[in-house]
Amino acid sequence: MHKYKKLIRSLGENRVKTNEVLKNYSSLKIGGPADLFFKALTIQDLILAVKSAHKYDVDYFILGGGTNILFSDDGFRGLIIKNESGNIRLKGLTGRRFAENTKKSLVNKVYLEVDSGVTINRLVRNTLSQGFSGLQYFLGQPGTVGGAVWINAHNVNQGQFFGDLVKAATLLNPQKGVISVNREYFHFAYDKSVIQKSQDTVLTVTLELATGDKEELWKIAKDSLLYRQKTQPSGIKTAGCLFRNIDKSDALRLATPNYTCSAGYLLDACGMKGITLGGARISDTHANFLINLGQARTSDVLELINLAKEKVRNRFGVNLQLEVVVLDKSLKKKAYGKING
Repeated sequence: MHKYKKLIRSLGENRVKTNEVLKNYSSLKIGGPADLFFKALTIQDLILAVKSAHKYDVDYFILGGGTNILFSDDGFRGLIIKNESGNIRLKGLTGRRFAENTKKSLVNKVYLEVDSGVTINRLVRNTLSQGFSGLQYFLGQPGTVGGAVWINAHNVNQGQFFGDLVKAATLLNPQKGVISVNREYFHFAYDKSVIQKSQDTVLTVTLELATGDKEELWKIAKDSLLYRQKTQPSGIKTAGCLFRNIDKSDALRLATPNYTCSAGYLLDACGMKGITLGGARISDTHANFLINLGQARTSDVLELINLAKEKVRNRFGVNLQLEVVVLDKSLKKKAYGKING
């Protein structure tokens, strides 16, 4: 296609891959070839790729860590932008430090500016090693900072949300170019942010953290990781949580145990654990996790999704909402700007 040739020239012929197999970039290990594939190693690369895709009218999708994503076996007709921007910068401190020969410090707030392609696990370990508090409940979580902003990543067990740590951000807006926004711009809610519906691309995020005791922070982080490993399947091909948790109003109406909003509870109650279709299976450990047994196809996953939604709707009158993003050849421009974890 002529517009593909123009896009390739814009990004660099030696940097754009053709027919790159997407399952290699997905934690679920499902997905056919993308027409074009480009790794954005810097924020400048990311801006160039997005602007070029708009300029030449090429569908695109910004990919982070490859979790919470279901690619089509047919691949993707357009450009996949793999966001690997990786800078973490100390932007500022509030308070002051005493002399270096004392352990006391009056620094109480720390501001980090982080590229959207930085992985959450790397960021958490970076902050813990410096005694910065705020991200300790996110140790072991997959995905990138951009994805965490997009879905307002969380540790539900501890009531911790990534959006609560966001102080400001820079975005690429199709009409205005690079803009600076504050936390309120995102309208964060459970599994939600405004950029899920907008065409904004997250470039950098400024996080507001606090100082803390390294040993105590590492203990909290490791406990959080251990809890996740005990309650969720690990070391397997999965996309993470399949469905979003239900609204509190539904939990109250259904009088779930302790009024839990867990989608996993409803799925378990419907006997979904262990259900298998083709090469896809609902986890025996956690009913809200779907596993690729090895040769699962997109159709297998979609059939299981539809079966799960039908069973929960028939028994509880609840329409489960997907947390996993389904990306196939029918993707329309309204989905532009997504950065998935």
